[in-house]
Amino acid sequence: MAMYPGSAPRYRTVVERIVEELANEIRMGVLKPGDKLPSERKLCGRFGASRNSVREALRILSSRRMIQIQMGRGSFVTDFSAPETNSLLPFWEQHHEVPFLSLLEVRLFIEPQAAALAASRIDKASLAQLERTLRQLEENIDKDSLGGRIFADIAFHDCLIRAADNPLLVSIYRGIEPMLFEIRRMGLWSKERSAKVLKAHGEIYHAVATGDSPAAGRAMWDHILEFAKDMEVSFDSRMLGLLPHSSIEKAEQ
Repeated sequence: MAMYPGSAPRYRTVVERIVEELANEIRMGVLKPGDKLPSERKLCGRFGASRNSVREALRILSSRRMIQIQMGRGSFVTDFSAPETNSLLPFWEQHHEVPFLSLLEVRLFIEPQAAALAASRIDKASLAQLERTLRQLEENIDKDSLGGRIFADIAFHDCLIRAADNPLLVSIYRGIEPMLFEIRRMGLWSKERSAKVLKAHGEIYHAVATGDSPAAGRAMWDHILEFAKDMEVSFDSRMLGLLPHSSIEKAEQ
């Protein structure tokens, strides 16, 4: 079952296909936090793959923090606990070599432009998928499921990246995806913060749905910076010049 509509993806290897199909099922809530994945034998049968290919795919998903592999028990969708602290920056600097502001800059380079491109390129099926991620986040706020909220947030941003219809952009985003889990865990741990994220996603969705590329880019820009402010992260004012509003507007003319 294809979890993302639109043109069929072209996978280079069977490992890549296994990774993306299972990752999509996790993002969209088909496999929920805490769920046990099918056994290696069943995955081999489903994908027509060797055991080595399945194990490599599971290793990649584990490195992305989407699953946890437990020796003798199997593989489980990550079920996130509440963060130990509400202060992101000290925690980040203690556990990551990449400076947080470097990650923030990369997101500001990539995601507003991706949202702008999605507004001009998204198809009806992908737009419906994007709308479903809003309902998914809202449902998990009501159920008070932190893991569900995290994967709903991942699904929203992933759907936008894919809707930009640029395979290189998807590859670049995959490179930073593992680092975004801790950020999302801290940003979505409370219902209040999650409600702010849902509101921001709604504004981005509306801009994309109406084909307003400049508004989509600005809404994503504001969403990322608002999160940074909520996490009490101060950012270099020079970042304010990163968003290419004029470039987006020229592209629409």
